[in-house]
Amino acid sequence: MNYQPKYRPERVVFEGPGEFLSTVRARVRNSLAGRAAGGDPRLQRKAALVAVWFLGSFVLMLSVKSVWLQLALCFSYALAASAVGFNIFHDANHGAMSSNHRVNMTVAVLASTVLGASRYLWNYKHNVLHHRLTNIHKWDDDLETRGFLRLTPHQNWKPRYNGQHLFVVILYAVNAFELVFIKDWVQYFTLRINQHQRIPAMSRSEQLEFWAGKAVYLAIFVALPFALLPAGHVVVGFLIYQFTLGLSLALVFSMAHQVESVDFPSVQGAPPTIEEEWGAHQMRTTANFANRNVGWNWYSGGLNHQIEHHLFPSMSHTHYAAIGRVVRSTANEFGLPYNHFETYGAALHSHYCLLRRLGAREKSAPGV
Repeated sequence: MNYQPKYRPERVVFEGPGEFLSTVRARVRNSLAGRAAGGDPRLQRKAALVAVWFLGSFVLMLSVKSVWLQLALCFSYALAASAVGFNIFHDANHGAMSSNHRVNMTVAVLASTVLGASRYLWNYKHNVLHHRLTNIHKWDDDLETRGFLRLTPHQNWKPRYNGQHLFVVILYAVNAFELVFIKDWVQYFTLRINQHQRIPAMSRSEQLEFWAGKAVYLAIFVALPFALLPAGHVVVGFLIYQFTLGLSLALVFSMAHQVESVDFPSVQGAPPTIEEEWGAHQMRTTANFANRNVGWNWYSGGLNHQIEHHLFPSMSHTHYAAIGRVVRSTANEFGLPYNHFETYGAALHSHYCLLRRLGAREKSAPGV
């Protein structure tokens, strides 16, 4: 179920023969030995386990009498919500949860509802803008923070960015809250993803899905706790949930593209042009981390294999570890980088250094 937009943003032209992408796709297809790329049963079993973790944490949080146990369950509930985002919402919206389109759609709608986020708006931001136009200023919405952060050297420096590597934690902590309660609504009513990109108008069914999803989320995951528990407990638990969820989401997604080793290409001409093929562009703008870490491979839903994900977005993430060797060897053959951090800590340090460099008073040179 790759999202098919009714409107494409101003086209960025990728010039190049496409030889790397066609080669790596053929080799990966052969390495799967006839297995379907999407709908891997291992992913479906993991999704079921994550769903049980999420719903179990929520129900127990509402049921237990101990305040401290309630707060601990809020923390578990937040980590489970992140796991839903990484392992269920993300794969379903890419069409990787099942080979059946309707199953992917149903799972994506349910996952977006329990997380409180608009499926339609996220799909346009992620599948249309980010995946096609990765790390390109004014096109990739992952670089847009409404002026709070400077995430690319092609963004004009302002004094408020000085020290962003220190206060970024606060912004990341409220990231999930802002998406659900502010950003979705602003984008819905303005039909703009940001100041540079507009959003295709929603159909009536898409509008109904937006309103129904928000109503169910507010009724079950916001109002119900207030009806069953003391208001003070709910407020504290809500803050624990939102801050944990916001940090865990931001500190995984940011490791893939906002690190020192990747490129931030500038586009030139009319139409704007990148002077290489799209596959090579993905290799230069994307990074992996902790690929040998079993815990990260499980929890992050393959987002630590971001290179493989960008080349094969509709593939179940449970295949990424196996195809990584093929992608790396092919990239080496074509003289392309395979950006990889051995540990999560190394990726986090690189992200911190990039934020500090881009926030400094002296402008960073394009390309980082």
